[in-house]
Order: sequence, then structure tokens, then C-alpha cells
Amino acid sequence: MYNSAKQLQRVLTAREIRKTFLDHFTVNHGHKFVRSSPVVPFCDPTVAFVNAGMNQFKSVFLGTAEAPHKRVVNSQKCVRVGGKHNDLSVVGTDGYHHTFFEMLGNWSFGDYFKREACAMALELLRGPYNIDPGRLYVTYFAGDKVLGIPADLECFEIWRSLGFPASRILPFGCTDNFWEMGATGPCGPCTEIHIDHRPDLGSVEQRAKLVNAGRADLTELWNLVFIQYNRLADGSISELPAHHVDTGMGFERLTALLQNKTSNYDTDLFTPIFDGIQQVAKAPAYGGSFSAGASLDTNYRILADHARMVTACLADGMLPDQNQKLRRVLRKALNISDHVFGHEKLLAQLVPIVVETLGEAYPEMSSRQQAVVDLINHEQEVYNNLRESSSKAFAEVLTEFPNLDDIDLMECPGFVPAYREFQVQRSRFPNNTIPGDFLYKLTDTYGLTEESFLKLAELENMNCDLERYRAEVSLAKMKAKSGQRENGEEEGVLCDVVSEQRIAEAQAKLTKRLAATDNSQKYAYTFDKESDSYRIPPLRSRVVGMLLNDAEVSRTQASRLQEPSTDIISLVTASSNFYYESGGQQSDEGTILVRNQNQPEQPHLLKVICVKHLNDCVVHMCRLTSSPTNEAFELAIGDEVELQVDAKQRQLNTCHHTATHLLNAAIRSLFNKVTYQVSSSVTSDQCKLEVGLLGKRIQKSDVQLIEDLINRIICSATPVKVELLSAAQVLQQNDITMVPGEVYPEQGLRLVNVESQELQLSSKELCCGTHATNTSELSCFCIVNLKQTNRARFAFTAVAGQAAENVLKTAALLRHRVDLLEKQFQTDKITNATEAELQTIRHNMLHTDIKLPYAFKMDTLERLNEMLKRIKDSSRTTLKEFVEVEMRNLLQEKPLASHPFILHYITSSALVEEIPLQRATKLCPDRPILVVSMCDSVVKARCCVPASCIGDKFNASSWLQSFADTFGGQVASPKGQDHRFVCNMKGRRVSNLFEEQLEQALAQANAFAKLYL
Repeated sequence: MYNSAKQLQRVLTAREIRKTFLDHFTVNHGHKFVRSSPVVPFCDPTVAFVNAGMNQFKSVFLGTAEAPHKRVVNSQKCVRVGGKHNDLSVVGTDGYHHTFFEMLGNWSFGDYFKREACAMALELLRGPYNIDPGRLYVTYFAGDKVLGIPADLECFEIWRSLGFPASRILPFGCTDNFWEMGATGPCGPCTEIHIDHRPDLGSVEQRAKLVNAGRADLTELWNLVFIQYNRLADGSISELPAHHVDTGMGFERLTALLQNKTSNYDTDLFTPIFDGIQQVAKAPAYGGSFSAGASLDTNYRILADHARMVTACLADGMLPDQNQKLRRVLRKALNISDHVFGHEKLLAQLVPIVVETLGEAYPEMSSRQQAVVDLINHEQEVYNNLRESSSKAFAEVLTEFPNLDDIDLMECPGFVPAYREFQVQRSRFPNNTIPGDFLYKLTDTYGLTEESFLKLAELENMNCDLERYRAEVSLAKMKAKSGQRENGEEEGVLCDVVSEQRIAEAQAKLTKRLAATDNSQKYAYTFDKESDSYRIPPLRSRVVGMLLNDAEVSRTQASRLQEPSTDIISLVTASSNFYYESGGQQSDEGTILVRNQNQPEQPHLLKVICVKHLNDCVVHMCRLTSSPTNEAFELAIGDEVELQVDAKQRQLNTCHHTATHLLNAAIRSLFNKVTYQVSSSVTSDQCKLEVGLLGKRIQKSDVQLIEDLINRIICSATPVKVELLSAAQVLQQNDITMVPGEVYPEQGLRLVNVESQELQLSSKELCCGTHATNTSELSCFCIVNLKQTNRARFAFTAVAGQAAENVLKTAALLRHRVDLLEKQFQTDKITNATEAELQTIRHNMLHTDIKLPYAFKMDTLERLNEMLKRIKDSSRTTLKEFVEVEMRNLLQEKPLASHPFILHYITSSALVEEIPLQRATKLCPDRPILVVSMCDSVVKARCCVPASCIGDKFNASSWLQSFADTFGGQVASPKGQDHRFVCNMKGRRVSNLFEEQLEQALAQANAFAKLYL
């Protein structure tokens, strides 16, 4: 590094350099400090990470949001690991590329412009930073004939007036000195400040020729962008009504300059991390070499860089599960920690050091430090287990496609054959998009979920046609339903499906040219305490668009019909009070009242069966039924109608949505672990919430704790407050719960807030759904199901309000009946009828959709199992009967015509010490069968395949092996028998993850049979 005679008397620390920048603009020039936005893009679906300082002000430049202040300054956290700005591949090989970096910037939104921006920048560099102006070169826009924009001579003259000689003011074209946000939108010329690190190597004229030449000894320091134009869709440029300034200066490069270092990695932003690596790993010290043979130093740099990036991302709520680029960087850092430095936990131990260097500027890193460490440790456990448990087939495909190491799809049943087919077919996919019909095949044939193929698409840098995929899923469901009908009805059902697709296309076409629907009235409702019900005032509005089935019409009518009509009428009104499906909440139901001009006292009611939101329009789909009078009813564009929302259904939806928020908050409050929302679903029947929860396995007692806390908050009658915020306001707060990866709008964000200091529960979530006005409206709450869906994911199903009251009544009746049966046991009054009733109750609890409180259900099943076991012990029921009753019921439910193979876990096996599985397989000689038992904590399986079903890849041995892989089980045929026809899995002792392993093994066997049978 060139040592100027005008050196700083004392070298500034990185903290001081950052503070000096912020103070220069806040104290001296009236700027308002705005904290860095998270590196998780909040309102922008076009980027995976915030990668520039201007990201959080993008909407201001686009004119869709107001500026937080006229003058703004900040230090923005940025990540670049993909897309246009991808620094990942070169990190560690040079001294200045990073996946995580800070961008110092100051902005003017319609306030000052070029002269002030240049003067403020030079004042800071020359003054507090004490940089010799004789080392600086500045550039300006040379103009462009194609764009019709002249050279920015104003900028040239500004720099001249600030003391720069013409030899240091250099013109450049669009590539270097014209900034654009995208193909269209705000843009403008920029001026860059470059610094010469070695002015001793030549004259000003000679060195000026090296500006923008990619030289390491003459680099860009600061870019000042003057946003004054707008690029239109046709490529033309027009002047913006207001001019803005957007500047950016890389903090790491500035720190290296002011600390007289040749590499960013030699600054105090990185040296403490290097020291930490050396001390923990007992490795040789970092040498700072960039030579080809200095692999240890390169790994030092990569690990330090990745530790900063991982800490920043995790502290901001980004999750490896939902961002494969983050997972890739994280796993690379784990590999270097383990294989280069020989310390498996090294990355997690670097987090406190990273927080020490950055936490003062970004307090969220300090407050979430433990959560970051927990997430890294969890990811490491997942990664280690993944590699240990990877099947031989996956190991083979991993050798061929090593990039698959970045994702955990190998846990998905059927992934290996699915990925091989994907590789064969991908060259045929148009526009780098996986077609919807192929996505459906991934689900139907190989068992991949929507989440899993989205991960695959991200890894392969492709898109997914989810709209077509979901249409294929809907079509398949309709076909499945039609298969249960008479052949004569099947064609009509499928025609309805085709019609639905045509109607959807027509609705999209219609709404593209209509004005947006005013949907604000969907939040206009009150709770009436006397009637314990919701009041939703009807809304009068005019019809602005109408479809009859898939045809646009200006007028429609219906007379008295003998048969119910199957016609669908789609109405778009100027305003609507109906809630359309969004935020996980189902749409409202209700009616649209049409006045009959001839008989206004007898209006016609259209039943709303579905509400959609298309192109900012609310579409009400109604079944067109016959008129209740002799008169025909007519409806035309421009007519006024009355929209009436079903208040009972809305009330159930509303209570369940608020209950979902309380459930989310209760989990976070009670367990003090890293938790995050994966998905949610709200209907009038129930609510579902899937959460990630690290370091905690939810038990029955935990469910009771959650229920108790939520019911106490309900009894406390705590107000549910709703506040409207902008994205900028949200980003300045720390305690708002957001869904990781969700993209939020810039304006009109609804913050739903329920807080009780007494109960130590706080729920603050962004949500567009309808909510109770007070927790007392929920009346009661109970969890009716809990399922562990992943190592650290739990899916809760719960009910509130009237739905919860109904569940509790059902539970009370069942408890009373089971109590009576238990008394019969105590008095030895056991009969065959008693045993049959016990079996029926148990079967209904396990295999029907009856809702019961989860803890009560588990307790009752234990009681039933104990009584049934006592029956078995007293020899009232033989082992053969146990198996045969269950298997005969199963085979009756699954006829050969619709179920070409049988795959079944014998639930009654848990009641006995041993089950001879050949009894079960003998009952099914007409098709392949695979049965599983779990007796005395040992899992066994048996498979039989008829000769007519044997194929090149499908037989008893191969099918059973696909099941046994999950348990690490060994398969072999009974002595003297052919393994193709019959095969057994040797017993394996089960762990506490038996339910999850069983589900995975059954899914894998199911996918195998579908693929090869």
C-alpha cells in the first residue's frame, strides 16, 4: 500500500471508520440514520439476498413508497452469492471479494443533488479520513447517442470547482458511468471516485489511463449515482419529476485503505476471526499469502468470510431450509472447519467473534447470537446424519452430481430415480422452467413434495410452473373421485374439471382490463357480546364484470327451472366485503342478493361458492340456480347488488386465525428455543400450524402447557390490536414475527398485536387475515393433533371457538363411556361385546377424522390398549383373531380394482409380544403385499409377490429392501423359498423416532411399488 506523506496520526479502527461516516452525514449535513434492512429481501421477490445499499429504498425510486426522510444515511448489510453479482466462486482467492460486506451510503430523495453530493463526499475523504486528493481520480458520464443523453458536463464542472484538475476528471460511457435499476425504471449518470494506491508508479496522465482497467493498485472507492431519468418499456428515456442521489462505498475496502492494508482480510474486521480459528483449531497462524500453494491461508479467508455471512443471514431470520444458497455456504464452512482445521464445532465457535466485530453496528446479531449458534449446530447435526444415513443409491448419484450435497432431498422417498429422470428430461424443458405436468409426475410417481422440488429447482437455477402443477393436482383429485362413481357419471365429472380450467382462464382475461376492486370493507365487522356473534354489514356495489361459465356476458338471466343448474356465474363488483383466500385463510362464504325489477320484494339469492383475487380484482363465483318465483331474474353490468357475508363461517375463520397467532407465540414463549413458522392453514373447521423448533421434542405434557397458556390468554380478555404500517416502519422494529422467505407489500401492512405482560406472552405478526377483536371471542382452545414432520418440525392442528366447544363435548361423552368400560374390567364383567366396543372405539380414534383433544386422545388410547392387552392376556382373543380382524377389514376397504398392491403396518401388533406375519400375507394371495409389525419394541416386515407381478426390478426382495433401508434392516427369504416370491426383514429394535422412520419407510416402499410394479 502506498504510504502518503499525509498519513493519519493514528490508524482508525473499523468501528471508528463506520461511525465517522455516519456522523459526517447526520451531525454535519442533517441526514437521518436509517438502520440496515435485513439481508432477507422483505418486499422484493427478484433477489435471493439484499445485495446493494439501495435495496431498501428501491420502492422510493420507483415511486411506490414515500421516502422515510429527505436525507438518509446508513450502513447496509449485503450478501452476494448468486445471480448477476456472484462473488462466491472467487472468495478467498483475492483480497477484496466477499459473500458478506457492508455498503456505506447516503441518499437524497428530491432534496440536494450533484453539487452537494460531490462536495460532501470530498469533504469526508479529505477531512476526517485525511486522504490526499492527489491520489484521487473522478469519472463522469460521457453521454450516449443511442439514449440521446449528452455528456454530464455539469458533473465535470462541479469537480473542477472543487479543485480537481481536468487530468483527474475522466469521461466513461454507459458501462461504467450510467446506473440502471433494471430493464425499465429509474436510472441516471453516476460519478465514481477512484483511489491510486501506487501513485509513485507513473505520472498523472499515465495512471489516469488505468482507471476502470481492473487494476488492483487503482480501484473504485465511492460511487455517486444521480437518479434523474426513467427508462420506459420501449427503451426511451424521460426526465423524472424529482431527482435523487444514491451513493455507495464498500466498507471493507475503505477500512483496508485507511488502515494501510493491501487486503481487506488484513484489517481488524477479519484478523480477530483468524486469531479465533488458530486458537480453537491449534492451526498454524494465518500468513496472508495469495500464492497458488497457500491453501491453508485461502481456507482461513473462506471460513472467516462465510462465518460473517452465515451469522448475518441467520441473525436476520433467514433459514438454510428455505434458502439453498445459504445452506451451500454454511455446509462449505462446516466442511472446511472439519476437514481443513480438524474441528467440527469451529464455525459455531466463531459466531461470538463475528458478533464482537459487527454487533455494535447491527444489534440484532448480538440479541440473536445464541439462536445463530443453535441453528448452526442443528444444521451440522442434520448434515452429519444425512451423510451417515445416505443410501448406496444416493451415494452413487452424489458421485455423479456432487452439487446435490447442498440439499437434503436424499431423505425424500423416490428422490434418486426422480433426479435421474429429471436429468434426462431437463433439456426438453422450455424457458428454463420445469413444466407443471412433470412436477406432478415427481409427486405422483416418486413421492416428492412441492417443497422438495422447489428446493431442487433452486439448486438447478430453474423455475417451476406451479400454476399448472396445482391444476394437475386438482384434476387428479377429480379423477380419483370419479373413479368411485358409476361409469356413466365419470365423463360429466371430468367435463367439470375442464370447465373449471376454462373458467379460470376467462376470469384472468376479464380481470386484466378491469379496475381494482375496493376490498377494504372485508375488515368492517364487529363482535356483539349479547348474541356472541359477529355483525358484518351487507355491502351494496355495482357489477363491473360478469362471466357465464367461461363466456363474458353483459347480461344474464335465469327462469324457473325443473332441475338444479350447473352453470357458474362469476361476478366482479366495484367493491367487496368478501375475504378471498390469502395468508393461509380460506375465503368467505355467503350470498349475493339480486333485486328482481318486477318483484323487488322477492330478491334472488346467488350462493357464493368461491372467492378469488385476480389482477387486483375480487371475483365472486356463484352457482346459478333457478328463480324462486315465476318471474325470471336478470342481472346486467352496472346493476347494483347486495353482498352478504356468512357471519358464522367468518367468525370460525377469524377465531381460528387469531388462535394460530396465539399458538405460534405460545410455542416461542414456553420453550425458549429457536422457532420459526413453516406454514399455516386457517379454515372454519380448524387451524394448522407447522413450526420449526430446534433442540426440543414436543411431548404430550408440552401440548397441555401450550393449551393452558392460550386458554389463560383467552380468559384474560386481551384486546387484539391491528396497526397499519409501511415496510420501512416494520424494518425498524425487532420484535415482529415474520414468515421466513415471505415477500411482503411495501404499504398497508397489517400488524396484529396481542400482548399480555402478566402471562408473558407477546404475539406481533404481519397478517392480512381477519382476526378477533378480543381474545375472549375465542371462548376456548384445544390442540387436536400433533405430528413431527421432520427432525425439527412439528405440525399442530387446533380448534377454537364453537369448534373447540364441540370437540370438548365429544371428549366428555367418550370419557364417560370409557370410564364405564373400565369399571367393567375392575368388576370382571368383560364380555365379547365389551371387547368389540373397545376395538371399535380404538379404530375410530385412529382411523377416522373425529376430533379430540390431543392429550386426552393419547391418554384414552393408552387406557384402551391396556384393556385390550388384558383381554389378550386372559386368552379371550387369540393372536390369529387380532391379525385377521385387522387384515380382513383392510382388504375389504381396499379392493383389488383400485389397489394393485397392499402396504400396511399392523397397528394391533403393538399389543402383543409376537405376530407371525405369514398369517397376514396368506390372506392376500392375489396381489403383492408388504406388512409390518412392531412387537415388544422390535420392528419386522414380510413381503409376498405373486409370480404374475414379478418384473426385472420388482420382486419381494427388492420391494422389501426399499422399506428396510430406513431401519438398516437385513432382508432374506425363508429357508428353501425363492426370494423373488417371499422375503422377510430381520427384526430391528426401534428408537424413539419409530413413527417418523415408519412413515418414511412406508413412503419409500410406496414410491418403489408405484415406479416398478
